[in-house]
Amino acid sequence: MTYSHSQEGPEDLEPEQEAQPFLLSRRQILVLGTAATALLSTAYATMRQVGCYPTPATSYTHLTPKEVAVLTLLGDFLLPPGGDLPGSAGDVETLHRIDHFFDGLPPHKRRLVRALPQVFEHGSGLSRFGARSMTRLPSERLADYLDQWAYARVTVKAQLWTALKTVYSLTYFERPDVLAAMSMPTLCGGPER
Repeated sequence: MTYSHSQEGPEDLEPEQEAQPFLLSRRQILVLGTAATALLSTAYATMRQVGCYPTPATSYTHLTPKEVAVLTLLGDFLLPPGGDLPGSAGDVETLHRIDHFFDGLPPHKRRLVRALPQVFEHGSGLSRFGARSMTRLPSERLADYLDQWAYARVTVKAQLWTALKTVYSLTYFERPDVLAAMSMPTLCGGPER
């Protein structure tokens, strides 16, 4: 509101024009509605993918709590406990071997391999809008989700699944207790740890 300036006191000031009501055009209403819908949709999808991850019982050099949670689920799916082989691919010993596996990788390769758990954790959002992250899926939905990766016909998904299985093959199957259960000698004369 604009007031005329005069020599008189503030009580004598008169508004030059009446206040106009705030009007929106149809276009502005559509744009605001679309923007609000997009913002709320993005927030919904993001909140379904974001989560808190428990602090691991043991410490790791390279792995974050999120990576530990994701790799534990993936390992238990690939090589579950309770079979003829000891432990599982998601147990603490295998996770420590995965952590140690990163020691020998150049930094750029380490970043690529560390991206694998992220792909599987948040890939559920690509298959269905608003889907939960992998670690928050119910067990029956988790099995379906990972089966989609295991039997993928899309080349990129199949390659990522193969890369994941390779990481577990290089870590779980080098364990002395697993090699002993398979009646195999320790590989390459490596340490019996």
